[in-house]
Amino acid sequence: MGTRIRRTLAGAGVTAAALTAGVLVSAGGGSTGPAPVAVVAPPPTPSPVASTSEVPYPDLSSVADGVAAAVTAASPRTSVGFVLYDREAGKELATLGADEPYYTASVVKLLIAIDEVRDDTTGAWALPDADAVEDLTDMLEGSNDAIASAFWERNGGNAIVTRTAALLGLAHTTPPADPTQWGMAKTSAGDVLAIYQYLEDTMPDEIAQPILTALGNARNPADDGWDQYFGIPDGLSGMSWQVKQGWMILRSALVLNTTGVVGGRYVVVLLTRQPPISSAKGRAAVTAGIKTLAPLLTRLNAT
Repeated sequence: MGTRIRRTLAGAGVTAAALTAGVLVSAGGGSTGPAPVAVVAPPPTPSPVASTSEVPYPDLSSVADGVAAAVTAASPRTSVGFVLYDREAGKELATLGADEPYYTASVVKLLIAIDEVRDDTTGAWALPDADAVEDLTDMLEGSNDAIASAFWERNGGNAIVTRTAALLGLAHTTPPADPTQWGMAKTSAGDVLAIYQYLEDTMPDEIAQPILTALGNARNPADDGWDQYFGIPDGLSGMSWQVKQGWMILRSALVLNTTGVVGGRYVVVLLTRQPPISSAKGRAAVTAGIKTLAPLLTRLNAT
């Protein structure tokens, strides 16, 4: 926690290009001042919003396969990790490869943000000063890599992933092998679901709200010029969302992730590792997969 990071970046030369060491070709979205006043929360006791018996579900057996089929039709040989969860019913509706680790790309910024607002020594929750809150906002809304890198370096790098995964009970989330490449941390669709559940249901509201508001205001293009409205924003147009997208171009693969809460009710997580195709085709493939969910979510919202 602490002072505004953007002030410390001038002349530092922190750019997305600095994240291209090793196997990373390009990454975007993915790849001490006064002490704040602490807000101490009681031990969290998350609970589902409603009973699963209150929602009449259609046949859901083909939902995950339909998502994967749409993705791979547009981008053959793509690996898919997927989860669809109904918060209102406390029920997982569809899943595919939910425990399989994928590169986070910029989805790791959710962990960076959570770590920034918690004192790992005392366990107290506290928003940093107004300038640092603005940095968190920019990091999430614009998927700003330079700000993420500054938080990463200031707060311990790989330790951010290790301690936040332990806090949230994430079973398949690990720090990157190269501690300078935060976008190459790994996570699973099931773990990303747990991150959103923690933000929505466990963190103190006054701490989580600035993060969730920023996710609901994700701007397009992102700060690196990337079109980040693939997947959820374009595939579920007309529905409200809070999203964290991720993208990363490797020499051997294109990593594209779309994750978020849709309509305040559904957590949607689609992680992909695609062959080295064009980014436009990759984004279209992810959007095609998410579009298959629109009729289901529209039907459920009508119940």
